Amino acid sequence: MLLLFTFVAAALFIDQFSKRAVENRVIEPVLWGPLLRIRKVRHCERLYLQAAWRNGLLSLWHLALVSAVCLHGSGLYLRSPLAVMGMGCALGGAAGNLMDILRQGNIVDFIDLGWWPVFNLADVAIVGGLLLAFSR
Repeated sequence: MLLLFTFVAAALFIDQFSKRAVENRVIEPVLWGPLLRIRKVRHCERLYLQAAWRNGLLSLWHLALVSAVCLHGSGLYLRSPLAVMGMGCALGGAAGNLMDILRQGNIVDFIDLGWWPVFNLADVAIVGGLLLAFSR
């Protein structure tokens, strides 16, 4: 269980640290080689400002956390350390985006590949973590 919460905390910290760094330091887009550009984009949906929607997202995150703990505790799923680390990353990434929604009503995205919608490290943690958690 400690491994799960360690990776939740690590993914959350890295996500929030990277978003704050971009918010405080990036004014104009920064090119990092031919494929990567760092540019600040605020992803804001009208639903993010509605209390019922925010409470629903928070409840959904709590349900995911309890489910992961129960799946791991049952011994049927999330048995390997890699699966637990992946689920921790996914939950930490989701918590990072949820914190942004609850705190400021938008999500800061900053990784721009040009051919894909702009995203952030929380999105990477969610997708990569779930792939790791459910791969065999």
